[in-house]
Amino acid sequence: MKTLLRLALVVLAAMAALMLAGNAFATQKLGVRQDPTSLTIKVSQAQSDPQPAKVTVYVPSGYTLNASQAPGTKIGTATGNSFVRDQNIALPLAGDIIVAPPDTNVTGCATGTHLVVWTVDLQVGGQSQKLPVHIDATTGSETALGAYKLVFCLPPADVPKDTPGRSPNGAQLLDATFKIDSVFTAPAGQSIWKAITTPWTPGLAVPNPTATVESRAFVSSGTVSLASKVLSATKRIVKFSGEVTQSGSALPGTQVNLLINDKARFRARTDARGGYSVTLRKTGRKSVTTFQARVTVAERDITATGCGSPSVPGVPCVSATGSPFTAVSRKIKVRI
Repeated sequence: MKTLLRLALVVLAAMAALMLAGNAFATQKLGVRQDPTSLTIKVSQAQSDPQPAKVTVYVPSGYTLNASQAPGTKIGTATGNSFVRDQNIALPLAGDIIVAPPDTNVTGCATGTHLVVWTVDLQVGGQSQKLPVHIDATTGSETALGAYKLVFCLPPADVPKDTPGRSPNGAQLLDATFKIDSVFTAPAGQSIWKAITTPWTPGLAVPNPTATVESRAFVSSGTVSLASKVLSATKRIVKFSGEVTQSGSALPGTQVNLLINDKARFRARTDARGGYSVTLRKTGRKSVTTFQARVTVAERDITATGCGSPSVPGVPCVSATGSPFTAVSRKIKVRI
């Protein structure tokens, strides 16, 4: 009896683990980079996550949208990666983003006439798959999430091969990057993009709304400052210092390049308060030298601070990213 009881407990524990695994929230990520004339949006997930059934990306308030392009106009490109289940291999994907007629829809995803529709013509393993993206101004309670919303839907990937509407060759999206030119104009200051993702139920062609998650992307430009102080005129020693910030917050651990006459010569790394310093001793003849600081900051995970209370009740925020940026300081001329 004790043996049977132990076996029953083991079986129940295994079943509970499987149930928890099936209901685990996906690790969706959203990354956004805003440049003067282009916008880059990246959505990604782990291969162990279920295929997204519907993704809604909210454009923050303050952005303006140019929707004047005629159908057939190319406005950008898309790249990414997918996992093809039927061949058990990972394959890259690529394609152009083309403006489509505003009444282009996907059954079960969107209806009616939209502000604008883009069609992403993806090439995966030599096969073409069109992915419509529906863009509309938000209304009602959705205005709290953003000014516009971009909606796209994907077919289920892990269902039997004969399932109607199955993704071609069981292709599962791992990540996709959309680079859009001359469409969005960003407001000044920091913006917070939000994506609400509902996955398919594992193994079924049925959306799983209870597993819906939110991901966020904080977008803003960054700055690097530079100041100089002569520590010893006779020994010709100068100290250069500054700080790296984004949206007023310090960025510790950032590499700073100190340029001398426009060429990178020395490196420093910011401390916990975002500050850095470099002390130099000049040799050779006296001359006027130009100094400038430059930083290139990659996208980084800020989930711990960026995922506060959920934007939608009952929908957990699972990830947040800080946008990448490149910044240069003012130039300083020193005669020493």
